[in-house]
Amino acid sequence: MSLQLRLSLLVLALVTAGVAAAAWAAFVVTEHELRAEADTFLLQRATSIAGGQRGPVPGDIVITDVPEGRPPMSFFQSDAAIQVLDEDAVPLFEVAGQPPLPIADAEAELARSGGQEIFRDVDIDGVHHRLLTFPVEGGGAVQVARDMTETDDVLAGLGIRLAAIGAAVAAVAAGASLVLARRATRPIRRLTATAEHVAATEDLASPILVDRTDEVGRLATSFNAMLAALATSREQQHRLVQDASHELRTPLTSLRTNIEVLARTEDLDADEHHRLVADIELELGELTHLANELVDLATEGRIDEPVQPVELAGLVDTVASRFRRRTGRSIVVATDRPATVDAHPTMLERAVSNLVDNALKFSAPDTSVELRVTGTRVRVRDHGPGIAPDDRERVFDRFYRGAADRTRPGSGLGLAIVRQAVLAEHGTLVVQDAPDGGAILGFDLPEPTPEPAPSLSPAPATRREVDARSR
Repeated sequence: MSLQLRLSLLVLALVTAGVAAAAWAAFVVTEHELRAEADTFLLQRATSIAGGQRGPVPGDIVITDVPEGRPPMSFFQSDAAIQVLDEDAVPLFEVAGQPPLPIADAEAELARSGGQEIFRDVDIDGVHHRLLTFPVEGGGAVQVARDMTETDDVLAGLGIRLAAIGAAVAAVAAGASLVLARRATRPIRRLTATAEHVAATEDLASPILVDRTDEVGRLATSFNAMLAALATSREQQHRLVQDASHELRTPLTSLRTNIEVLARTEDLDADEHHRLVADIELELGELTHLANELVDLATEGRIDEPVQPVELAGLVDTVASRFRRRTGRSIVVATDRPATVDAHPTMLERAVSNLVDNALKFSAPDTSVELRVTGTRVRVRDHGPGIAPDDRERVFDRFYRGAADRTRPGSGLGLAIVRQAVLAEHGTLVVQDAPDGGAILGFDLPEPTPEPAPSLSPAPATRREVDARSR
């Protein structure tokens, strides 16, 4: 079942339920009012007859054969069926043309002992009547019955009219619900069609037209954003594959050439043989390094390590010490203001390591590399040739190397990994020229969230303190 059909049925069910509830309430209220009107009429007739409050008029029936001390009874002959019971619940007289009214046990007891009047529905010769048995002071009772045929006809007609109105409203609601559901699901149908088109053609340049700001419009906007992200990811993937193939081609070509020379040349002296083997080992090292960096870039966003507090100055000291042992170079670390950040330690350490490795690559062997940590800011300064203005915007791009750096060893992925790690920690990258030559690369991480200030309310006194103050 489609979403449009489900929405239509839901709207139809709700409208139908509402109309049915309103019709039922109208019918119940009308029935109650008509019955209350009939009961009021019966009560007025019974009270008038039992109390002798109304004198006789033409057409009335007058009862003079009543117990001593009680006034005569008179009542209309044509608007209700009347029956008067004595103290033994026996009818005192018969009205011509009027069938006897039924006397239940409760009504007989009422005539004998008195009590509260009794209303009930009865069938008299197959006709629905409303019957009231009303006690008479001094003993006996008056029974008044009214034909409810007219009331029943009114209620039946009302029921038919309400049912017809309900059916008409349900039909209109069915059509309206289809129109509303179709209109409400139009953006979803567009979204479905676009998704099917993308799945069939892999065309990511087909956004959905967004002409609304509700939840469906937000869904369409999010889908367009997802398409744009997928298109960007595909472009980056293609560029990564193209750049990687280009970078892999050079060491592979050199390896193939050296191996072919070794295979075809049998009479190589020891020095030449050693040089070729050294070249092969160097190219294999470059390939291994490039493969590792490609793996790091390919797993972008897949961070399994949990975020944890990292003391930034300590991490920078650890990286600097490791490079001092490996290279024997001078690496100076200065800390202005220690700070702890919430980050992924391994990614952050890799970023600092790549910055130091880049600085060592572009610095002369007799110069130092300087690291400075100021709060959540890290700067790595080299004493190399600096970075050309045209290269600053792309220095952290994948496989990018400036025109003056293409003869240097490296894949151009180290700083791209720095960019990936820093952005994963919601930081920003920094590229600057050093005042007296060289370049300064680094990053700024978000400031840590301050801990809530401790409460200034005094701590509750201990029992011993309270006892001491009370002395």
